[in-house]
Amino acid sequence: MKLLYTPIKGYVHTVEALINYAGLHDQIEPVATKPFDVDTPLANVNPLGKVPTLLLDSGEYLAGGPVIYEYLDSLHRRRKLYPSKGPQRWTTLRQAWMADGLFDTFVLLIIESWLPQDQQRAAYIDRCWRKIIAILDQMEKDAPSYGKLDIGQMRGVGAVQFLRLKMAQVAAAVPSLDAKFDPLIDRPALTAWYKPMSRKKLFREPLIRLE
Repeated sequence: MKLLYTPIKGYVHTVEALINYAGLHDQIEPVATKPFDVDTPLANVNPLGKVPTLLLDSGEYLAGGPVIYEYLDSLHRRRKLYPSKGPQRWTTLRQAWMADGLFDTFVLLIIESWLPQDQQRAAYIDRCWRKIIAILDQMEKDAPSYGKLDIGQMRGVGAVQFLRLKMAQVAAAVPSLDAKFDPLIDRPALTAWYKPMSRKKLFREPLIRLE
């Protein structure tokens, strides 16, 4: 299998963490991909032109984080990250979807930050930022009930880590944002969960090491 994705220095994607968890390194070839490049070959595999995209040995492709995560989770013998049934399955899926929303909304702000400041949309930035804060506040409420590692928590680590990594860079280009913002400040439950979880080995080993 080939995994088309965009490596980011200092960051372990959820798909990388899941591959680490499942021990699937020998079955997957990571392919560094820049989806915003004009000449990217990604569209030849995935018509949406988005990463991650997983190209199976059969020639079929899987696209979208949630689809790829669940497929990879089906390939190992460890405890599954997706509960198979019951209320916990729906709670886990809701938390994973919410973390996806945190990541995706922050990516929208990154794209907005590429515009000259006089072309940036203040109302749009404010709407995105309010969504980010609301998601972080919900994660603070959810954190005390987190149990064994599941896809919701794994995705949550990735989203919070990405926000912390890129916040200063985005705020430097978007004056209304605070470069010193940290999603853990004033969120003690989220902090108590995130810090030990993010130090686990599976969140510290990227598939491609960038110098």
